Amino acid sequence: MMAIKGILFDKDGTLIAFNNIWGPLYKSMLVNHFGYDEQGALALLQTTGYEPETGNCRGGSPMAAGTLEQIMKVWWPDLSPAEREERRQFVNANADKNAKNFIEPLLELAPVFDALQAAGYILGVGTNDSEDSAKRHMEVLDVHHYFHVVLGSDSVDVPKPSGQMVRRFAELTGLRPDQVAMVGDNGHDIEEARAGGAGLAIGVLTGNSTAADLEPHADQVIHSVGDLLKFLSTVA
Repeated sequence: MMAIKGILFDKDGTLIAFNNIWGPLYKSMLVNHFGYDEQGALALLQTTGYEPETGNCRGGSPMAAGTLEQIMKVWWPDLSPAEREERRQFVNANADKNAKNFIEPLLELAPVFDALQAAGYILGVGTNDSEDSAKRHMEVLDVHHYFHVVLGSDSVDVPKPSGQMVRRFAELTGLRPDQVAMVGDNGHDIEEARAGGAGLAIGVLTGNSTAADLEPHADQVIHSVGDLLKFLSTVA
């Protein structure tokens, strides 16, 4: 492993409180725009991993780790490709418009990113959300200026865990993949790191995966991104 010079962060569950966003946002959308009653909306959400009794999503489920396209194929399998694309665009636009009402950072992020930048790390975001949505979320949190690159599922040919996000981040920042640490809360993030040739795969426990889920596969599991610089200083 070469010295780590770049850090690619997953978004939901890593930087943003995942369960505060997508369950309530999608439920509201299904009720208000697609004609479901509350129970019908919850039943549909459950098919993609949402757990109404806790408000969480199962680690590794489509809602926790998948793309909107993957979620929609479960919700509405009989749509034609054209119908699915039309609905995807509507859902994306509606989610972008309303996400600001739900977004909450997992911790105060600016001091974390200030310290990482001061230590010389190049920062990026790599999420299975769309690129535009990810950029807007970072703007809502007023941390967009820290990132050299923000990548979504539509920024690459194949989303996580194909490895393409790690390689694309490396390409755009002039790094080698093995100079990149991938940080995320889900098994997909660890798989993305491995497939992309990242130097480190780091799990965080602020999302929907447990230590037991992540530790067998990650190089290191930390509580949150707030612990990242301390860990990286031990492997520099």
